Amino acid sequence: MATEVRRIIFTHGESGAAIRAYGTKEGLKFPEGSLIRARFAGSSEYEFHSMKTRRAPIQSTYNILDTSRAVTLTFFDETTLEQKYFNVTSNFISIALIEYCIANKIMMPKAAQKILDITDFNICIDISSETSTKESGSLTLEE
Repeated sequence: MATEVRRIIFTHGESGAAIRAYGTKEGLKFPEGSLIRARFAGSSEYEFHSMKTRRAPIQSTYNILDTSRAVTLTFFDETTLEQKYFNVTSNFISIALIEYCIANKIMMPKAAQKILDITDFNICIDISSETSTKESGSLTLEE
């Protein structure tokens, strides 16, 4: 089997819009301002997080890998020049980004495994799926 890998990279503007939209559905209010940074937090932030037991049907429908990590979001309010922090789970952000993709008609295979990654400048969803090859014995020459 060959593995196909794809990465969808979201700007902080897109990520912020996705997180706020999903947060509204979940009854969360985020600080005013723009999302300027996201980083994985330590394990203790996850262990004591009230959202760690939350699951959504979309997680199994879209094969989102369940990761036990917290993420610290930094918002910057240009009117007050304040930075404010908000902790969520990586699963929360993954679901928000998948729903953003669905709403914006960004194509992705449901069955492929999806996992959240955070770089210095972007939030990403990595998508991987197994593809049959001739060597794996699953294909014939006609296929």
